[in-house]
Amino acid sequence: MRSGRNIAAACESDTAFMFLAAMYKPDFRTINDFRKDNIDFIQKAFIHVVQLCKGLGMCKAGTLIIDSTKLKANASADRSKTKQQYEQWVERIDTDIKNILDEAAQIDEEEDKQYGEKRGDELPEVLRSKQKLKEKIKEVLEQMNGEKERINLTDKEAKFIKGNGKIDVNYSCQTAISEDGIIVSAYTSNCPSDRTATITSVNNAEETTQEIYTEILADSGYASFDNFEELNDRDKVIYIPDQQMNIEAEKEDNPYHRNHFIYNREKNCFVCPENKELPFYSNSTHKRTKQQSTIYICKDCPSCEKQPLCTKGKYRQIHVEKRAFLRQQIRERLNSVEGKLKYLKRMRIESVFGNIKHNLNYIHLYLKGIKKTTAEWQLICIGHNLKKIHKFKLT
Repeated sequence: MRSGRNIAAACESDTAFMFLAAMYKPDFRTINDFRKDNIDFIQKAFIHVVQLCKGLGMCKAGTLIIDSTKLKANASADRSKTKQQYEQWVERIDTDIKNILDEAAQIDEEEDKQYGEKRGDELPEVLRSKQKLKEKIKEVLEQMNGEKERINLTDKEAKFIKGNGKIDVNYSCQTAISEDGIIVSAYTSNCPSDRTATITSVNNAEETTQEIYTEILADSGYASFDNFEELNDRDKVIYIPDQQMNIEAEKEDNPYHRNHFIYNREKNCFVCPENKELPFYSNSTHKRTKQQSTIYICKDCPSCEKQPLCTKGKYRQIHVEKRAFLRQQIRERLNSVEGKLKYLKRMRIESVFGNIKHNLNYIHLYLKGIKKTTAEWQLICIGHNLKKIHKFKLT
């Protein structure tokens, strides 16, 4: 139950609600304003409940499981528009305002009947709402940086994010749980990619619990060389598959797949399946991602009869990212028997999302903006953790 009116009514008729409210009968507006007016308190309450779990012997340290779920923002997708679309909307509003004023000018003789004892210069409601809408659109236009950027008029921070198989105006609810299912990190983001949330989720979890997590589990959406490097520098055991891991495994049947090229450390070159060398060619830095790679090129390809099977270009090239050894270590760990059993624990967070979204029917957010939706998501997570405490005490 999330409706302020329903909760207010329950506080007057439902014995459970009456007990929890200590017979107090709050107005529905008071209930609705609670979330909006207590953003900082909700964050402190979330941390306090996690610490309470820790004090009871729950919230086990060691393994941290990270994932996200998408919840519908309190905004319509139709109100996410580009700069050009907003400008066209303003033109239509100007036309509507002109038509309203023209119509008003034609019925001046009925002015006394329309306004009675009023001054007669008040704006009609329809005109006032049009002007307010126009002012709101102009505020959005001032914030837009590019022609292709889309901003939602209702919730300026809500973005189009894919969730549940479709793209809609959503928030990504980034979540981390301990091995026993306690939510130790919770916040919302409007970034479609999960990669930026990996380190933030680990930091939030460790700050909230005052514990160090040595094993990090997440799906491939959280994988990047930058994340691998930082987690490795912090002595974390990483169980995060990269995006190419399963794809490359499927393509390994090709005898000329890059995994069949053997690296010769002494000569600093790769040797292809036809026993031809790919010596070091150059170092490269990606313009956008700044990733540094080493390039190896085989100059013998034109004379090789297997060239059409090996490469589409004139020469076969192999690009090796400077931190590729970290990715290889993680792949070997995940492919081990122990690693496969460990990675199965990642599915525990799916049961948390399933309970929240399908059993409790939390499928959309009511508040707007990242700060407020974070508080709303944390409030939901507080409820989850309190139920875990209740079950723990019963056992």
